Amino acid sequence: MACPSCALPGVQMPSPWRNPQVVTSVTSGLLLLFGFAGGYAGLPLPFQTIIYLIAVVTGGYYFGREAFESLVQEREIGIEMLMATAAIIAGLMGQWAEAAMLVFLYSISEAAEGYTAERARNAIRALMDLAPKTALVLRENQELRIPVEQLRVGDLFIVLPGEAIATDGDVTGGRSNVNQAPVTGESLPVEKVVGAKVFAATINGEGSLTVRATKTFADNTLSRIIHLVEEAQASKGRSQRFIERFGKRYSPSVLAAGVLIAVLPPLFGLPWQEWLLRATVFIVAAAPCALVISIPITLVAAIGTAGRNGILMKGGVHMENLAKVRVIAMDKTGTLTLGRPEVTDIVALNGYSEVLILAGAAALESRSQHPLAQAIL
Repeated sequence: MACPSCALPGVQMPSPWRNPQVVTSVTSGLLLLFGFAGGYAGLPLPFQTIIYLIAVVTGGYYFGREAFESLVQEREIGIEMLMATAAIIAGLMGQWAEAAMLVFLYSISEAAEGYTAERARNAIRALMDLAPKTALVLRENQELRIPVEQLRVGDLFIVLPGEAIATDGDVTGGRSNVNQAPVTGESLPVEKVVGAKVFAATINGEGSLTVRATKTFADNTLSRIIHLVEEAQASKGRSQRFIERFGKRYSPSVLAAGVLIAVLPPLFGLPWQEWLLRATVFIVAAAPCALVISIPITLVAAIGTAGRNGILMKGGVHMENLAKVRVIAMDKTGTLTLGRPEVTDIVALNGYSEVLILAGAAALESRSQHPLAQAIL
């Protein structure tokens, strides 16, 4: 599904300052900067250490907790554990500035991933906002305004001019043109008469319709689209699955190698502090955080952005396959064009002015709901 008119222009991007991971990362960076500035200004070392320690705790809270939960609950050693271990060792060696810098840099990547995931969730919420919150139902010869979640199959509900249709159904009364672009990608409104099918979240035109619900709100077309987008974001492409398998094996290997670097040389009389520092540097340098984070964050961002613009991607694997595409066939008007007719030129003949011709055409079309009439008006 893809069309320019399906895009969701009113979608507001979530503020990064409402994301706790972004806030803690920025706070950690500010504390780190304050610690550096304090050092140059002659701030006593104990106060610098306290500032750096707070920066480490603040910036490392989320990925440190994730590392602990992965180790305890899933018996897995991930990149978060590598970063947390390196920061702790650096701090115990008195290198609190380096520990704070390490935590801050890694927390930035974690915050970026979290914020990107939040933007993707925002795309889902935007799709849900296409549907109305209430429906005007006919029950026992009365018109009742109820939440759309309470609609039952077989209920008759009224769709007033300009309203979004609450759920899928069959038209039992009335006549109108319905804008189906948000759901089907149709470029022009589709005329609906008795017996026609209508879809949830499509926009009714100037007429009033009576519709018999054929789907509940949880099972209508819009809900299925939302479910597909959620599945697409959760599904993993080949590259992502490979990277995850790689990370599960690579991270424990790096940690084990770091332990050996820290332990074996001192057994032969070499200074333990020097080799502990080298082990820490090795763990940080060998951690594949950029590689492991890059693919999932890219796929989630791409699928979420596509969803906001009316393009439904059915999974990360299909997004990856786009790299192999050489030819694209567009199936209908509205995919590349807006699908809204416009008056571009007026050709006046026999001495009539353009203004007079346009006024006459507008008078003739004043009571018509046809898209060409609306373009003239």
